[in-house]
Amino acid sequence: MKEIILCVHGMMCVGDGRGVEKRMLKQSGIKHVDANYLNCTATIHYDESIISLSEVKKLVGKCGYHCTGESLPEHICKPEEDPPKKDSAPHQEHEMHKHESQDIPSNKSDAHTEHDMHAHEEHAGHEMTGETAEMGHEMGHGAGMSMEGMVKDMSNRFWVTFILAIPVFLYSPLFTDYFNIQLPLPFGMSNAFLSFLLATPAIIYGGWVFYAGAWRGLKNGVLNMAVLVTLSVLAGYLFSVAATFIFEGEVFYEAAVLLLTFVLFGHWMEMRARSGASNAIQALMNLTPPKAIVIRNGEQVEISTSEVVEGDIVFIRPGNKIPVDGVVFEGESSVDESMITGESLPVKKVVGSKVVGATINKTGTFKFKATKVGSDTALSQIVKL
Repeated sequence: MKEIILCVHGMMCVGDGRGVEKRMLKQSGIKHVDANYLNCTATIHYDESIISLSEVKKLVGKCGYHCTGESLPEHICKPEEDPPKKDSAPHQEHEMHKHESQDIPSNKSDAHTEHDMHAHEEHAGHEMTGETAEMGHEMGHGAGMSMEGMVKDMSNRFWVTFILAIPVFLYSPLFTDYFNIQLPLPFGMSNAFLSFLLATPAIIYGGWVFYAGAWRGLKNGVLNMAVLVTLSVLAGYLFSVAATFIFEGEVFYEAAVLLLTFVLFGHWMEMRARSGASNAIQALMNLTPPKAIVIRNGEQVEISTSEVVEGDIVFIRPGNKIPVDGVVFEGESSVDESMITGESLPVKKVVGSKVVGATINKTGTFKFKATKVGSDTALSQIVKL
């Protein structure tokens, strides 16, 4: 059984998260799903012998949301599973080249490793381009849009709808009958037809994200907030269109547009708050250092923090950040744990003392044995909360 936290963008309410959980749990091999729409993540427990990581990501996409991969610090790059077969030959040549280059000095080896990681990131980004575009279109946002971009997009939709709502209200029966004021009508148009022309762009552009969300919710078997908004807005708008062109009756364009304006404003404020929370969580995850020095075969080797495994002996110098959780194996020092515990004074560490990842070593040099790595570290558990 393996646990993974995936970034899932496009969820707007609790119902969207429940829809993801409901649909994914129908898949064989998925044991538990906890989708959190506030920080745009989904914690998934799955059986690796039944379903692969790439299939789990594709399943998130089938739910109608955009999966950008595992939730990790920005400096950690995890290799993708199941690479395309067409790349197998170049990959084999690369492996042979890497094997032949093992005797090259360490500085060249490090440069070669950084080059490989950079090339892999470019390949992964290229591979996700088509899927990102499709998911972005389906969600009503731009392709591959970040949380900040989605906040900006929601802001644009609100302001366009709000500006159009003003003349729609001024030409509505509510305003003209109650205040007994009739504004000039251009080209001899009726109030209803002019309201139709003004309301239609607002209804389509402003409400598209909710219509797309309602469709995803219905596909996942969940009646979410977007379904309610869609029914409320389109009921008033479509009835008004019919009353304008098919039969005589009162129109309610202003009700539909004003309702959409208030909902968009609330959703915009919510997304701004979520964006701040997501940035805070990412900043917390980035406290983990990108590199760690471990003792392997009696020699110090610098590796990526994501490659540290349980049982590794990690070497820490003064001023270094501790990469993972562990127990001091040799030496002693003082460690600043304020970012985890809030304690302002450094804590003395001796043989047998526990150390926590992302804390800062102050004075001495010591070695410790890694006991918790990856998603099991104390920092990862805090992020999960």
